[in-house]
Amino acid sequence: MSRTRTHWTIVALAVVILLLAAGAWYLVAPKSASAASGTQLTSTVQQGIVSSSVTASGNIAPVSESNPTFAVSGTVKTVNVSLGQTVKAGQTLGTLDPTSLQATVATAQTALADDQTILANAETALTTAQDATTTTTTTTGSGSNSSANSASSNAQSVASAEQSVLSDQQKVAADEATLTTDRQNVADTTLTAPVSGLIVAIGGTVGQSSGSNSSSSASAGSSASSGSSSGGSSSTGSASTSSSSSSTGFVTIADTSKEIVTTAVAEADIAGVTVGQAATITFPALTGVTATAKVTAIAPDGTTSNSIVTFPTTITLTSIPKGLRLGQTADVSITTKKTPANALYVPAAAITTSGGTSTVKVVSAGKTSTVTVTTGVVGTQGTQVLTGLTSGETISLGTVSATTTSGTGTGTGTGTGFGRRGSFGGTGTGTGTGTGTGTGTGTGTGGFGGGTGTGSGRGNG
Repeated sequence: MSRTRTHWTIVALAVVILLLAAGAWYLVAPKSASAASGTQLTSTVQQGIVSSSVTASGNIAPVSESNPTFAVSGTVKTVNVSLGQTVKAGQTLGTLDPTSLQATVATAQTALADDQTILANAETALTTAQDATTTTTTTTGSGSNSSANSASSNAQSVASAEQSVLSDQQKVAADEATLTTDRQNVADTTLTAPVSGLIVAIGGTVGQSSGSNSSSSASAGSSASSGSSSGGSSSTGSASTSSSSSSTGFVTIADTSKEIVTTAVAEADIAGVTVGQAATITFPALTGVTATAKVTAIAPDGTTSNSIVTFPTTITLTSIPKGLRLGQTADVSITTKKTPANALYVPAAAITTSGGTSTVKVVSAGKTSTVTVTTGVVGTQGTQVLTGLTSGETISLGTVSATTTSGTGTGTGTGTGFGRRGSFGGTGTGTGTGTGTGTGTGTGTGGFGGGTGTGSGRGNG
């Protein structure tokens, strides 16, 4: 029995030693392999268009706004348009009650007729005086005092008649001018659209008094009150009809033949922006909708806000998408540089620049060599390479090391136990213990441990 116990003791020790050795290898070996391993990332030299751009945002606005109003005073009789309506040049916008002005025209016509009659009488008197002078000169001969006095009297009559005619002619001319003005005032009780466009505000209502302000035109880029562009459906929007006339006019008409975005370009980017550059516009409210555009104006003076200097830049849409509304947010991308369609380019990560020299690592036949390159346009899709590479070459983007993750776990194992000798005919019991915890790598699965063992023995009779 002593030999048996010794045998099992040796076996148990051997198992424990093997378990400890295996655990030590498991803990150490993966770390060494992970540290030594790595993955090289590669790409290829591409060919295509490389472009750089400047981005900004703004709101859609009409190219201009017109604010027509009545040229005469009066009471609004009709409003012939509604918010969101598209009108054409010459279309009636509204009317004033012409009754009082028509009465003024009638009075002016009467005055003109009376003065024309007076002028006709004066002209007849002048003709009579002139005829009398001619007759006296022909019949009286020369030399007598009576003849001289008669001639002098006739001359005075002619002069007086001429003065009356001149005065009456001036009155008639004044009457004609007054009548022309009065007739124009009656015509001005009908207000027509000076331009075609979209009604974005109405400042007049039936029954209100309207002043005699001349129409005005807002500068390009002024924001509209409501409505949609010519490409979209009409809408009354958020604007409301005013209860009294204002300096904005009886109505506001937005010229939607062209639409613009006035955006603020940062001073760091404005040097690369010039009039005529192409732009692309997207709209957060219109998914998948894109419009082409062009830079049409750049403010010479910058604007400072919160210590940031920007330059107002006008972008004019060359195509107006259907459904686009005035005031909607627009994201603008201005193309500042663009290469030919056959330009070579590589990812920016492939280029290393030091001391003004740019290099790219080329991979060929399993070997990596460093090549000096000349770069061009730096775009969002890559950097143009002017010299040093050819299309399709494999290039290195760098090496990424394998990552090692460590974790802890508790291992279990089976131990070997030895039973205590029992009494005759009885059964002896015994326990053997072995516990252990292990540290795993990667997934954090538990390592090796001795575990807790159980054993049994039989007694000898």
